[in-house]
Amino acid sequence: MIVISLLATVFLAYILSRLNHHVKYLPMVIMVILIYEIAKVYHLPSLLFILIFGLFLENVNEWKHFRLIQMLKPSHLEIEVGKLRELVQEAAFFIRALFFILFGFLMKTTEMMNPDTILAAIAITALIFLLRALLLHMFKLSMKNLLHIAPRGLITILLFVSIPASSAIESMNKSLIIQVIVLTALLMMAGQIFQKKAHTHLSEEAH
Repeated sequence: MIVISLLATVFLAYILSRLNHHVKYLPMVIMVILIYEIAKVYHLPSLLFILIFGLFLENVNEWKHFRLIQMLKPSHLEIEVGKLRELVQEAAFFIRALFFILFGFLMKTTEMMNPDTILAAIAITALIFLLRALLLHMFKLSMKNLLHIAPRGLITILLFVSIPASSAIESMNKSLIIQVIVLTALLMMAGQIFQKKAHTHLSEEAH
C-alpha cells in the first residue's frame, strides 16, 4: 500500500502541475476519492494513501532537491497546492458542518446520559489526553497551547460503524462513542476559552 500510495501521489502531483484546464481541482479530489475506494475494495489501508498524499503536497518544498520532483515544476506545483488547499478546507468545513447537524438529529439524550458507560468514557478520555501529554513532552511542544486540542468526531464514528458485527465488542457501544466525542469537544472548548482569556489578560498587562 505504501508503494501504491507513492506512485499514485507522484502521478496526481504530475497531473496537478501540468494540467492547464480551468477545471482541475474537483477532478483531482474525485481521483483521490476513486483511489481511496479502490484500495478499500481490496481491503488495503486506504487512509495510508490519503496520509502520504497530504504529507507530500504539504511539504513540496522539502523535496525540491530530488530530480523526480524537479520534473513536476515544484514552484508551479506549490501555487496549485495552495489553491487546492483552499478548496479542500472549504469542502471539509461544509462536510463537517453537515455531518454534525445530521449527527445531532440522530443522537438521543438517553445515549448521551447513559450511566452504564460514563465511567468508561471518562477513563478513555483521560487516557487520550495522557497519551497526548506524553507525546507533547517527548517532542518538546507547547503543552499549554496543544494539550486540549484532541477532539474525537467524524473519523472516530466512521471507524466505529465500519467494524464488522462479528468483531464488535458489546461494551464498546454507541453511547460510549458519543460520550467520548462530547467530553473531548467540551475539554477542547474549555481549553480554548481559558487560553483566549489568558492571552487577553497578558495583552492588557503588556499595555
